Amino acid sequence: MTTFFDKRGRPIVPTAGMEDQLTQISSAIEADYHGCGFHSLTRFGKSTLAEFICAFHAWIRTKYLAKQLDVRTIGGGESAIFDWFLNQIGIRSVARQGADAKLERIANTIHLQLQAADSNLFLAIFDDANLLDADAYQHIVTIDKALYSRGIRLFAVFLFQDNHTSGRTEKINRLIVPPQVRSRYLTRYHRMHGIRGPEDLYIFLQRFEDQVYMESGADVSLPRHLCPSLYENGFRLCNSSEQIWEQGRILKVAAGRLLHDEWPMKATSLIAYFLATRVICSIGFTELTNDHITQAIRFSDLAAYNGESGEVIFSDDQ
Repeated sequence: MTTFFDKRGRPIVPTAGMEDQLTQISSAIEADYHGCGFHSLTRFGKSTLAEFICAFHAWIRTKYLAKQLDVRTIGGGESAIFDWFLNQIGIRSVARQGADAKLERIANTIHLQLQAADSNLFLAIFDDANLLDADAYQHIVTIDKALYSRGIRLFAVFLFQDNHTSGRTEKINRLIVPPQVRSRYLTRYHRMHGIRGPEDLYIFLQRFEDQVYMESGADVSLPRHLCPSLYENGFRLCNSSEQIWEQGRILKVAAGRLLHDEWPMKATSLIAYFLATRVICSIGFTELTNDHITQAIRFSDLAAYNGESGEVIFSDDQ
């Protein structure tokens, strides 16, 4: 497996949930939709999915060019949205240029970028899609149609955060758009899954220790780099996935969290990192204990974090 890295240079560990999401995108493209949507609570890997799509292309047979678009900087009105889109695809907007001219520059730029990629499929990934209002979708349709007239296919991936609000005009888990917009982009709307059980955790840990390189230019994973002799003797962190999952369930219940909910990708990554860098490489380590796992889970805030609420409760450290 080739290792891909996020914008901070950290390796991306593909989860079983991510594989499902890529399959859903591929299916929507095959069904000739112009887009699809995904939603999840925070820390479930929406931005990581976007970065992975931009870096890794082998999940689909069709060649494509992908851009991760930062919706937090979007403006209001047709001209402002065209300026924003130009900036997102790497082109500086021109003051006092009319909307039609801006639209033409968008189409020309994407056409040239796709020529270089030997493709006619452009994937636009709208992170923080909650910040898009109904008017913004209409302007996206305008861009879509302009590209279509050039023989370019736009496929939009909209990533929504559950229970999201920022004080702007977006609703919480509710979006009202014209029927033609919904049928074009959001007929297929999926929940993004995190780590759903010990089987998913096993896959994540196995890839973390056996397949994903620790940094760009390296040829070894982080745990294998830190504990080569341990792995030479047959140790596998993934073989403890059942034990780790059960200990996580115990701590989540003790913290008043749901027993059967999924684990965020962020917390799972921190658990794996802690076990690799603080536990299995320690002097005298022989086997993973519940105490080791408890320390890792507390480090990850798996049990402490409540992704269903934005409420911050101030209290003394426990």
